[in-house]
Amino acid sequence: MKHVPHVVVGAPWNGDSVDLSIVQWKHLTKVLRLNRGDRISYTDGLGRLGEGILANHAFERGDEQEVPRSSELVVASAPPSNKDRQRFLVEKLAELGVARLRWLRTARGKDRIASGPKVFSWVLSAVEQSRGAWLMETSPDVVSWSDLVGPVVVCHPGGQTGTPHVQTVVIGPEAGFSDDELPPGIACWDLGPTILRVESAALVAAARLMS
Repeated sequence: MKHVPHVVVGAPWNGDSVDLSIVQWKHLTKVLRLNRGDRISYTDGLGRLGEGILANHAFERGDEQEVPRSSELVVASAPPSNKDRQRFLVEKLAELGVARLRWLRTARGKDRIASGPKVFSWVLSAVEQSRGAWLMETSPDVVSWSDLVGPVVVCHPGGQTGTPHVQTVVIGPEAGFSDDELPPGIACWDLGPTILRVESAALVAAARLMS
C-alpha cells in the first residue's frame, strides 16, 4: 500500500479545497513524488483530521473528524545543553502527544534555547511524521516555578516510585537541582536506578504518565 503523507495546514479552512504552502507543495511533489489525485491526510493541528486528494498547490477536502487530545500533560523541562538535544526532546514529546512543553529556569540550568520559530518547526515535522492531530504547544519564554500549573511532580532521585496522577511533570538540569531549589512540600518521583539525561528523563516520564 502506498504511503499516505500527512500535512499540517492551519485553520480556518474555507471551501472544498485548502491551499498548501510552496514548501509543502515542493516536498510532496518533488521529494515524495506525489501526483495530483494522490491521497494525503491533513490536520489543522487543533484536533481536526481528514483525508483528501492532492490538487494544484492545494488539496481537496474529504472525510474529516474531530480527534480529542490524548492527554493534557505539561512537561516543564530545563533546556538540554545544546540545540540537537533540544530538538530531540521537542520532536519526541510532540510525537508522543504531550499537550504542552515549557522551558523551566533552574539554578544550575542554561537558559539558552532555540528560537520560537525553530522550535515550532520541530513540532510541525514531528506531528507530520507521527500523523498526529494536535500540535504540542510551546513558548519561547523560560518560566519559573510559580508559573507551573498543578498538580506538579518533580523527577528526582529518592522520590516516590509509583506513577503519580499529575498535570505537570518537571525535569531538572544536567547538574541536578540545588539543595534549596525545590518548593517546600512538592512531590518527587524517582524514575529508576540510573541518572537519565534531560531528554531521556522527559520521554520516560511522559510515556509513563500518558500510558
